[in-house]
Amino acid sequence: MKILSLFYLAASLLGVVAANDANQGHTKNSCIHLNAPHVPGANVISIKAMELLNHTVPATPPFLLDSIYGLNVCEVDVVLTHPGADDQVLVKVWLPLEDWNGRFQANGGSGYAAGEFDLTLGPSVKLGYSSASTDAGVAVNPLTPETWALLPNGSVNMVTLTNFAYRSIHDMAIVGKEITEQFYGSKARYSYWNGCSTGGRQAMVAAQRYPDLFDGILAGAPAIFWASYVVAEQWPQVVMREENTFPSQCELKAFTDAAIAQCDELDGIKDGIISDPDLCHFDPYRLVGTCVCCNGIEVTISEAVARVVLKTLQGPFGPSGQSLWYGLNVGTALDFLVNTTVVSGQRVGLPFFVNDAWIRYYLAKDANYNIGDIDYSTFDRLLSQSEREYGSIIGTDNPDLSGFQKAGGKLLMWHGLSDQLIFPKGTIDYRDRVERLMGGSAKVNEFFRLFLAPGVDHCAGTPTLGAVPSDPLGALVTWVEEKKAPATLAASVSGSQRGARILCPYPLVAHYVGGNPRSAQSFQCI
Repeated sequence: MKILSLFYLAASLLGVVAANDANQGHTKNSCIHLNAPHVPGANVISIKAMELLNHTVPATPPFLLDSIYGLNVCEVDVVLTHPGADDQVLVKVWLPLEDWNGRFQANGGSGYAAGEFDLTLGPSVKLGYSSASTDAGVAVNPLTPETWALLPNGSVNMVTLTNFAYRSIHDMAIVGKEITEQFYGSKARYSYWNGCSTGGRQAMVAAQRYPDLFDGILAGAPAIFWASYVVAEQWPQVVMREENTFPSQCELKAFTDAAIAQCDELDGIKDGIISDPDLCHFDPYRLVGTCVCCNGIEVTISEAVARVVLKTLQGPFGPSGQSLWYGLNVGTALDFLVNTTVVSGQRVGLPFFVNDAWIRYYLAKDANYNIGDIDYSTFDRLLSQSEREYGSIIGTDNPDLSGFQKAGGKLLMWHGLSDQLIFPKGTIDYRDRVERLMGGSAKVNEFFRLFLAPGVDHCAGTPTLGAVPSDPLGALVTWVEEKKAPATLAASVSGSQRGARILCPYPLVAHYVGGNPRSAQSFQCI
C-alpha cells in the first residue's frame, strides 16, 4: 500500500508536461481571441490562451498509469480575485481543437490541492470533453497547507480556506462553461463534475451549495464529514500512544490477512475479498500468542497490539464510551492510519499527513505543535473543536439535496469498502440521512445512487484486489443523457482473481449465484 502515497506526491508534479512543437492540427476556432468571462462575486485579473499541439501528459503512477499522447488543445488560463480578499485564483481550461463531444467536465483535487490540472485535464480532453481545473488560490501541494493556512499573526486565513472549501468550485464551473461557449460558439449540452477524495468532497459542495451548476456529479470516496473524519484519522495514533504500543507493518498485515481468511468465503467465493464487512465478526484477540515472520524474525502477537487493532476498527469513543466517529472495516489495510516509523532505534507513531496538517494548522494553529502528545482527552477536545469551528465551512454533510433534485441533476457516488483513509461507514451514514429526509431509498435512487466496492482501497489505489468500478463516468453520462439509471456498475477485479463483477446500488449487495466467479453474469443484486 505504500505505493498509494505516490498518489499524493504525483499531484505535486502538476504542470510538468512534455510537448513538441509540431505545427499541425489547427482548428477554425480562435484560441487567442477570447474575452474575460463574467464570474459573479469575482473579478477577472487576466486571461491567457495558447495552443498545445501534439501535447503529452506523462504517466504519473499510480494516479495516471499511462501517458496521454497527441493532444491538440486550446489552453486557457483565467486568473481571478474576490473583492476584499486579496487572492489570486487560477482556473485552467482545456478545449479540444477537434472532436469536442459537446460536454463540459470540471475536475476535483486531492488532499490539500483543489485541482490536479494536467493529470485530470488530459484524460478528460482525451474523451472529448472541454475541461477545467483550479488551484483555488492556494498552493498546488496536496501534502500540506503550510503556505496558505495561517496568516502572519497566527490566525487561520479564512479567505484561502473558503476558496479551498467551496468558493472555487463555483468559480471554476462558471469560467469553464463560459469559455467553452465562447470557443465553440454554443453552450455545452451537458456539464459534469468528476472527483475522488477531496474531489468527492468538492462534488458534494456542488450538489449542496450550487445545485444548478452540473447535470451530473460523480463523487468517489467523498470526504463528506471533513471536520469530523480528518480528526478521527488521528485516533489510531492516539491509541498507540496511550497503549505505548507501536506495531510494525508486518504485524498489522497479519490482522488484515487473518480477517480476510476468516470471512473471505462468506459470499461463497474464495477470492481474497470480503464482500460485506458487516457480516465479518472478526476478533483481533484471536491472534494473541501467534507468531508471524517479520523480515526473517519471529514476532509473537501481543494483547496490546490486538487492542490497538480492535480500537482502530471500533473507531474513536469518548470518556463515557460513546462513539465519536466510525472505524475502519475489517479486512482493510492499516498501514496508513496505524503507521509507524523507527527513530533512534525506537518505533514511534507516524501520523497520516492530512490529519497531521489539519490538527497543526487549523486546530492548534501552530506548525510546531507536538501531535504525538495527543491523549484521549485532548483528542476528544480537538474533535469537538474541529466540528464547531469548521463544520459549516468545509463540511458537506447537509442531507437536503432537494435543490439538486429539482434541478434535474444526477449524483453517482461510489466508495471502496476497504478504504483506509475515508471511512466508508460515514458515506453510508450520509446516504441513510438523505433517505430519511427525502422519502426513502426508492425516491432517493431516482437522482442519487451509492455503489459500494468490496475490497477496494481509497480511490482504487494500488494494489487492490477488490471490485473496482470500470467506467462510473460513462454510467453517469448514460443516466443523465439517456435517462437510464444504473441498475449496476460494471467492475473489474485484478491480480490472480482477475475477472468481471457488478456493483449494486445501496442497500443492495452483489450476491454470487453460481457459475464462473470471474464473470459478471454470476452475480445478482440482492
